[in-house]
Amino acid sequence: MADARFAGTAVLAGLTLLGAAGATGFLLRPAPAPEQLRSAGQLSDAPVGHERLADERTVKISLTRAPAAPLTVGLAGRVTEVSCRPGRPLASGQRVARIDGVPVVALATRVPPYRDLTRGDKGGDVRAVQRELRRLGYAAPDNGRYDRRTSAAVRKLQKAAGKAAPDGKLAAAEVLWLPAASVRPGSCEQVLGARIAAGQQFAKVPARLTAVTVDALPGNLVAGPRTLTVMGATGPLGREGAATDVTFLGRVAASAEYRLLESSGKDADVTGSVALREPLDTLKMPPGAIFGLAGDTGCVRSGGQTYPVRVVSSRLGATLVTVEGPAPQRVDLGPSVATGGCE
Repeated sequence: MADARFAGTAVLAGLTLLGAAGATGFLLRPAPAPEQLRSAGQLSDAPVGHERLADERTVKISLTRAPAAPLTVGLAGRVTEVSCRPGRPLASGQRVARIDGVPVVALATRVPPYRDLTRGDKGGDVRAVQRELRRLGYAAPDNGRYDRRTSAAVRKLQKAAGKAAPDGKLAAAEVLWLPAASVRPGSCEQVLGARIAAGQQFAKVPARLTAVTVDALPGNLVAGPRTLTVMGATGPLGREGAATDVTFLGRVAASAEYRLLESSGKDADVTGSVALREPLDTLKMPPGAIFGLAGDTGCVRSGGQTYPVRVVSSRLGATLVTVEGPAPQRVDLGPSVATGGCE
């Protein structure tokens, strides 16, 4: 009787263990893939997206400056009016002072004035004056001859400056030459009532910004002309990574960030960004759609047709390409993609 009870207990224990093992095996079996993942592995094509690519990158930059020439006045006498204030721009075409009542006009010319100019004079200094007059809005020619029209333009400039008897002759002593269309003096050397000698300094300006240079351009940039943006100003970037456009440099130098940098007396780490001047219209597609790659060129297939493409960038599991002519709306994937060349 005892042997029968023992045998029954053993059978029950065995069944219990088999059941537990079966349940454990069921729980540990590989879970089936979600339906969306099972279908993704069977995709034969994919839609093509569109993206405007500016390829913007952050870069470290360096600032190049040139010592500024001193601003001097050629007239001698007593200062009867002065409009110089440290930090406030001195602009070409404006009256900046009076010496013994004679107005002194600021002019930014490529050739600093070194002689008095009158009708019949010719030369590069005459052309430089003409071009600045034209920039200021006066109807001067651009022929390098101090002719009637040039004299008339100078007469209007003199009248605007408050000269008592404008005569159209340009006296070098009555011009304060500026190295740029607008400069911010760091200090003003003359005060109202002071006596000034010919050639004496009128104001001092900080070193002039001549270039903004990218220290090292990223090696995988998308090909194409680029712009540089720094301190809120954007300008053209040269092939060698330097921006020297005068207008751009002027905007950088006029920014609050640049003035703060100048006042600190040292260059901290300065960064900017480079981007394509004209963003590219690109197609966005899975990398597996592209075959026959040779360098940055390859092909995609769609609807039985082959499209040559140029790879310009890859990001987040997608490839950006450009294509000449009509673009496909979808691209083939998987076994339907050719494995050879683009022929």
